[in-house]
Amino acid sequence: MTNPTFKIPRIETPRFWLSNFGKVQAYLHTKLARGRLERIGFSSLSYPIHAVEYANKGKTPLMVVGGTHGHEPGGVAAVMNLVNLMERGVDLDGWPHPELCRLLDQVHLHLIPILNPDGRVVCPDSFYGLPTEAVKVYSCGLKKDGSLIPYEAGSDDPLYYFDPNDAIFMGGQFNGAGYAINRRTSPDDFSAVEVRHLVEYLKGRGVQGLFDLHACGSNIAVMPRSHEPPYWPIAREWQKRAEALFESKSRPLSPMHGDGDPPKPLTHHFNSSVVHKHAQLFWLACEGRQGYAGHPNFMPIPTEWEIIDDYLAEIAVFLELGIEGLYAKANQAVFGPKRQAAGAKRGRTKR
Repeated sequence: MTNPTFKIPRIETPRFWLSNFGKVQAYLHTKLARGRLERIGFSSLSYPIHAVEYANKGKTPLMVVGGTHGHEPGGVAAVMNLVNLMERGVDLDGWPHPELCRLLDQVHLHLIPILNPDGRVVCPDSFYGLPTEAVKVYSCGLKKDGSLIPYEAGSDDPLYYFDPNDAIFMGGQFNGAGYAINRRTSPDDFSAVEVRHLVEYLKGRGVQGLFDLHACGSNIAVMPRSHEPPYWPIAREWQKRAEALFESKSRPLSPMHGDGDPPKPLTHHFNSSVVHKHAQLFWLACEGRQGYAGHPNFMPIPTEWEIIDDYLAEIAVFLELGIEGLYAKANQAVFGPKRQAAGAKRGRTKR
């Protein structure tokens, strides 16, 4: 819970950068015509978590998730641009994307704009043009003595929990109950209620692949090291095609994190471990750029639109591989032809 005396800075964003929790909720409840809105559950602080389904009978079921980390608003904005493309055929700035729309027409799409509302509501709507030191305050959160909650994203010994009673506010890396939103102690760790809601939503829907949007200083995908060997060539094929696409746009794309021969073993688990095991699908996480200033490693500084366009390019490659059946083939090889048959559909709660 955020200390009521602590005020989150208000940062002006362009109209295509829709990441504010309240404004996202308003859009979802007033502007959907094609998509089916479903409340899949509530966050630890009782904020609603919504999915939007664009049914397309006989087409490949895929999912894109934004807002796992509250301090990574670009992924939320990217998902909302996808929603607007599905609803109106143009992005939130009014521009068409014919190639991306061609791919979207060939999938049965599930979108979750904000998986972790608790983290989103305590963070500014953008970190564009800010130094990494400022972002770290909101990614970690603050202890009552004013120091950072000791969360280190790259640590091999991560912080799984911090008592919210000892915090001024929990950062975007956590939910409001104090659980790290993307650090799991095992593939069966459902301590973050938001992750449980995600898995329960997926059961019985036959979703073949999930694309999880994050943000840092660079465009970089993460090898799904919790996955079995049949999935590794798929991640590498994504990297190969994405590199060609980014090169055509004169945009940077870093080598895939964690890849190797074989990929570097995990030292701890992420949501990918839990969802892969329990929903039996392919998971790929990808970082976009935040637009950080003051660090030579993150030059050149992209425009805000380039950040969103990069996410859309990453998503396009993800959709393409799903349409070609690569995820379905690997899922059957690992889980068998009856994958997800045991996951009976639960009752649906519309809106």
